[in-house]
Amino acid sequence: MSFQDEMKKIFLRVAAGEVEPAEWEQWWNSHRDKLEETLNLGNRNRIMPASWKADYYWMTKTQSGIAYYFHTLGRPVKTSDYYEKKAQEDGTNNRRAAMKSFYEHTAPVREQWEKYLEGHPTEPVDFDWRSLLGTPPGQKPPQIFFQKARDEDQWKQTREELKFRLKENMQAKIMPLAKAYGMKKAGPQTFVKERNDLVWCIQFTGYFRSGGYEAIRYYLCPVYAIYTGILGLPGHICRGENFQRVEKGWGVIQYGGDAVDAAMVEKINRKFDDILTFFADGVLPEWQKIDSMETYFAGERLDWLKAAEKGPWDPRTARPMWDTGSSGGVLITGTTGEQKHPWRADAYLFGVWNLLSGREEEGYRLLEECVEHGADYMKDCLKKYPGAYNDARHPMAVLYYNAELFAGTKQIADEGERRKAVLETYEEVCRFMRYYHKLAKRMER
Repeated sequence: MSFQDEMKKIFLRVAAGEVEPAEWEQWWNSHRDKLEETLNLGNRNRIMPASWKADYYWMTKTQSGIAYYFHTLGRPVKTSDYYEKKAQEDGTNNRRAAMKSFYEHTAPVREQWEKYLEGHPTEPVDFDWRSLLGTPPGQKPPQIFFQKARDEDQWKQTREELKFRLKENMQAKIMPLAKAYGMKKAGPQTFVKERNDLVWCIQFTGYFRSGGYEAIRYYLCPVYAIYTGILGLPGHICRGENFQRVEKGWGVIQYGGDAVDAAMVEKINRKFDDILTFFADGVLPEWQKIDSMETYFAGERLDWLKAAEKGPWDPRTARPMWDTGSSGGVLITGTTGEQKHPWRADAYLFGVWNLLSGREEEGYRLLEECVEHGADYMKDCLKKYPGAYNDARHPMAVLYYNAELFAGTKQIADEGERRKAVLETYEEVCRFMRYYHKLAKRMER
């Protein structure tokens, strides 16, 4: 048997999923010289990439390269899904092992947080959210529209059908969950709640030309603050497996140009299942634990958020499974100088809390840092938009104006009068911020 015949024989076995990674590696290394003579550089790199390792993930790459090789010969071959399934199985097991190591590594910090919660218990929400999964009750079969919208009339029909399917899933899945946690509607796609001067918000953004949802904004923060991602959720909740499932296939609830047929409606149903699971099995139960600003700012919680900021190394990509610090900042503590929010929103957040807690020196220092950082922005912004600090569309202006109000109380010499002014400013700011967070009707100051 010639070498080319031997090579094609084992190539066919790889295509059929009959060669294990170690066997393939041994064969390739044993015939490397002949392979360099027989295969061109492109085929060699496709079949055995430079970073190849003896596992099933890389065998899928080898199999794909071999399929391409036979295709160029005019002899396409059918490939087995054996390596793909084994790679998925290995990936699942490896990620589980990595997460187990993560939980073991962060256990001391997590246990301190859990011990704190034992001393500050909240009533858990008993709600059977899993009963909402699947097809919404009474969902009617879709009308079959054009495979691809071509003109404005067709675009209108597909957009309207997409909006209808989104609305029925929203009503069947998200609204009952939000209601169970005491959230109220503040618009067609927004749910809010205030508890002990903390605001909860879930907002589906979209309904632009594409017809669907562009994103979901969700946050828990003090009423006086603006949404920035600071002190949000532990990384394994806000960037974990449930979040990854939400991110995949987002286009099915975003674009209104494709036919909303039975297959598309089923995809929409499944995508809302992912969204429901993300909030019901992670986000809202985590928020439920935090019933006061004392708990929100507790040192044990800050330590836990910091410990969970970066995930374990992904065995396949050799990168962290998540890194909330580099992707928006779940925990940005300008108080320690480690990281600072580009708007200095962290200085405002912690500055006000320090004032309310009686730590005036540190509170005023942080607030003045925020005001100084935003001085040039406010000057330019108010020239173009004189009422920007009263407009929720200008969050930076709102932030810096609020910081100025609190920082201004420092000029009051009498300690008692200064404390009174801080509390009055806090009430004034919160009144406006309830409108900002859609907790109340529009107001100006």
